[in-house]
Amino acid sequence: MFVAGCCLILLGVVGVRYAPAIVRAQASEGMTPVEDDQLEETDRIRVTKGTSVVFLVVGVVLVGYASGVV
Repeated sequence: MFVAGCCLILLGVVGVRYAPAIVRAQASEGMTPVEDDQLEETDRIRVTKGTSVVFLVVGVVLVGYASGVV
């Protein structure tokens, strides 16, 4: 569980840091899941960062659990 937690922490940090680049890359490749004029790029970035924060929190909990802290 420790390794899985560390991987989730890494994915979370990278996702928060590179969220704008991830959203731009998805748009340029046509990978946006919903083509809607109401969803702006800032909304997509916010959702990407939020998902990354969830990964980060779950990773921290897993590392804490594996090391006996939690």
